[in-house]
Amino acid sequence: MNAASDINTTYFDALKRDLVSPERAGKGITPQPDKRSRLVFLTDPAGLAVEQYKLLRRRLNALRPQGGVLGITSPGPGEGKTLTSVNLAWCFANGGQRTCLADLDFRAPGVAHTLKYSVEADGVEDVLTGKNAVHESLYKIGDDPLYALCIQKRRAALDELLSPAALAPFLEKLRRMFHWVILDLPPATPMADVAEIVPQVDGAILVIRNATTKKAMIPAACEVLESRLWGVVYNDSPIAGSEYYGSYGSTGSRVKR
Repeated sequence: MNAASDINTTYFDALKRDLVSPERAGKGITPQPDKRSRLVFLTDPAGLAVEQYKLLRRRLNALRPQGGVLGITSPGPGEGKTLTSVNLAWCFANGGQRTCLADLDFRAPGVAHTLKYSVEADGVEDVLTGKNAVHESLYKIGDDPLYALCIQKRRAALDELLSPAALAPFLEKLRRMFHWVILDLPPATPMADVAEIVPQVDGAILVIRNATTKKAMIPAACEVLESRLWGVVYNDSPIAGSEYYGSYGSTGSRVKR
């Protein structure tokens, strides 16, 4: 066998390795939320917050019937982007769409923490660096077709992980395996991380938190997202009419073209 044949064989072996069905994922996470948890599909499945996520799901499916890669970010920290990422991914999966939730906030990873799980091996960084195939780092979440790629440990040097050479093939593999891919991104400012990732996604949602987000930060975040911005989630906003259905401080949402 000549050198060219060796290269082709290696390429196709790697391609097959990465396209294994996510059902091969051998690790599972069964979240055990306490009463204060805001994983609403577990703690309050009949609540108004779940209805708001279903409305958001409906709008996104209408906007993008074929699914795709959706980044979730916020102008700054502490505005609810990770919780929005987890609940929205759960909502898609609860509706029967195979969904992957991937944590790409390496400076302050939050997905595993929100799911009350400690990732000791096989993180998303192993996939980005080529150490693992996608299915080798996937975690199955609950009973719905929901899978997660979590981060092992926080880090500040991200050039290798967030470069186009690493991100483009990684996201292309996820597109072929899942209907929706939800990326929990870092805050849009002041670091350059989101600006590096945004060209590789199909769309993005900006999470703004009632009485928390500084108005002055919003234009800068929108500038980073540019044409990829699909809409805004207004977090921690009381829902109009909640007096009729019962009091609930939940996530309101608005998605625009």
